[in-house]
Amino acid sequence: MFQSLKRFKLSNRSRGQSFLELALVLPVLMIMLLGVTEVAFYIGAYMDVVDLTREAARFASVRDPSAVNSDFDCSSGTDLNFFYDTACVISPPAGTPGCNSTFCNGFNPYITLNPATDDVVISVFTIAGGAVSDSTVFSLSHIFGSADNYKKNCQGDIVRAAPYYSTAHVNSLLLSSAPANKGYVAVEVYYCYDQVFGIPLITDFIPNPLQIHAYTLMPLPAAQPTPTPIP
Repeated sequence: MFQSLKRFKLSNRSRGQSFLELALVLPVLMIMLLGVTEVAFYIGAYMDVVDLTREAARFASVRDPSAVNSDFDCSSGTDLNFFYDTACVISPPAGTPGCNSTFCNGFNPYITLNPATDDVVISVFTIAGGAVSDSTVFSLSHIFGSADNYKKNCQGDIVRAAPYYSTAHVNSLLLSSAPANKGYVAVEVYYCYDQVFGIPLITDFIPNPLQIHAYTLMPLPAAQPTPTPIP
């Protein structure tokens, strides 16, 4: 009888220890599981933004950067504004909640740009004699009523003075064997990703929202320098 009682006490003690260990380990496992899931959401958002920059750059690469009329409406198919219409590729599709009267009809059903923090930058570079001879930079935040959101992080701090594809950066990428005369268009998206779970232990080290920066550089034949006619 005493041996049975002793085994019963040992069994209860072992079971209680297991529950205590589980109680200590379970929160850590849950944080790890939520953290991995959060990373998967972030990677998905990043891939969406990358794909959008590629589509916008393809759209721009076959158009004329000198078409810069004042038509800031993605729904208009008559007047082309090279820079704004390129940004329109990143706008929400028609009929979705993120649409507004002028920024709509695009290919982006996944992310919603926040005019106060996000930005789309489109830069055109003309290469003459192996170096940038002319460049034009468009920032969508100016149209939204903000000022150079691309210079800021998601907390509003100034963290950069120019887009990633600045004149100096493009010059540094040009090789001596590259064509002397060329045109390029760069599309960059600066998007503030709001964490889905907002886990306190993670947000203590990783900012929330966290900025996603994706970009695509493509040739733009219409931006190539044209030879001066000989009279």
